[in-house]
Amino acid sequence: MRKNIKALAMLAGMIIILAAQSCEYLDKRGGSKALKDKLKKERIKVGRALLEVTGGGIDEILPYYTDDIEYHDPVVDIYGKEHMTGFLYQLIENSSPDLETIVEEETLIDDVYSATWVMKGTFNGIYYEAKGISIFKFEPYSINVYYQRDYYSEGDIMATIASPDPNIPGLDQLMYFFREQYKCSVVPDYPCSLPPPSSDSNNQMHLKSRNLNHQLDVGRLLVQLDAENWPSVIPYLADDYEYHDPIVDIYSPDTMAEFLARLFAGSTDLYTVVEDETLVDDIYMATWTMTGIVNGAVIEAPGMSIVKFKPGTEMVMYSRDYYSEGDIMIGIDQLREAILGFREYYLCAVDPKHDCQLVQ
Repeated sequence: MRKNIKALAMLAGMIIILAAQSCEYLDKRGGSKALKDKLKKERIKVGRALLEVTGGGIDEILPYYTDDIEYHDPVVDIYGKEHMTGFLYQLIENSSPDLETIVEEETLIDDVYSATWVMKGTFNGIYYEAKGISIFKFEPYSINVYYQRDYYSEGDIMATIASPDPNIPGLDQLMYFFREQYKCSVVPDYPCSLPPPSSDSNNQMHLKSRNLNHQLDVGRLLVQLDAENWPSVIPYLADDYEYHDPIVDIYSPDTMAEFLARLFAGSTDLYTVVEDETLVDDIYMATWTMTGIVNGAVIEAPGMSIVKFKPGTEMVMYSRDYYSEGDIMIGIDQLREAILGFREYYLCAVDPKHDCQLVQ
């Protein structure tokens, strides 16, 4: 018995020594790092391919999706590879045969790839341009994607759809009114052509002391602003800071401060919760869900943001929020029916499993 125990101990010792030597060899040869670098490059290549796929290329990218792939955008929810295949064919081959998407900024941390992009093309014969951002989640140690979410504004498509009857307002007119009303409410010095909604401007803003000592904290704060904490982010905005969302374009930290003051004056219970986040090479990206009331409209909206820092600092030079205006407009009684109608129209065009209620 003692001989057996001694033999086992010697065998275990030899295995440990050989394993250590193997690890040392891999480290010296760069084996493990080389494999990680290769996987990273392949994942970036896959993420770009899934975003930039065009007509005739769907079959080439389908193997990168898992059988249980889950996909979401502001209108569509897809579950499973069969469903995803039908969706891609209807969207790209049938509804948008000339669709072109160009990736701009991208990050990859662990199993999460994020990228901003610009999309151009026609949808059922109507030309449109849209900016967006996407997040992909890979299975561990794999180039297979099991989750994808695209964030963009439905308004970019809706703003192109006019009514065939000149006496009936089209979605383009509704979008103009909504965007104009929003800018009247929140953009300082905007030459408003509509009366802005009334709001209580006497809310007191309280500066919270925050221990912000690196880019992750600053990026997260900028995404999770609320009626109390928003002043604490202003010192981290560079002199040449610019901000964009589907409606607003801001240039300078002073204008951003006025914008936030107006936004939260009418939205004191508006809160945003960060979900997934990445930080690579001075670029922070995060997905989030926003809930609350904006000028009387109850909203619950998912979104995604990109924050760019000046290299090696905590000073923010650029940020953009991606969300669907439809998620806000659907909370406004006068616009709800139009938004639901547009979403039904879109689902009928791209989702093969949707029970279309429109007259064909």
